[in-house]
Amino acid sequence: MKLALTKRGDYAVRAAIALAQHAGGPGLTKIHQVAEEMQLPPRYTPQILGLLAKAGLAEARAGRDGGYRLLREPADISLLEIVEAAEGPLATAECTLRGGPCRWDDTCAVHPAWEAATQALRSSLARTSLADLAAVDAGLTAKRRD
Repeated sequence: MKLALTKRGDYAVRAAIALAQHAGGPGLTKIHQVAEEMQLPPRYTPQILGLLAKAGLAEARAGRDGGYRLLREPADISLLEIVEAAEGPLATAECTLRGGPCRWDDTCAVHPAWEAATQALRSSLARTSLADLAAVDAGLTAKRRD
């Protein structure tokens, strides 16, 4: 079993971190800045930033002085919100055992344990703020420079 984000989810988290690092600064963050700073594909970055805007996490402004910015403080945006903006709701839609509906009245033997694990993951992601991620990223970047 592999528990990982898709590329889309990965890129959304990285783009959000870039916006968090520019939060409170003058002006808006340009698409090419986000792509360059987070090593994202330049052609795909507008779509990723669009996901954050559609989810109400970021604002987009067109034009020469346009770009993107977060709509809330990074400390008030959870990793869960970012992941769900890119990946969709983090919930089990199919039976863990058979990949379809559960056998007994929409539940199976694994259902309670799997649901508890899903809720624990959701809770952990909800407790992790974008500010937390940006701080860790800044520390890792500083470490690489040394």
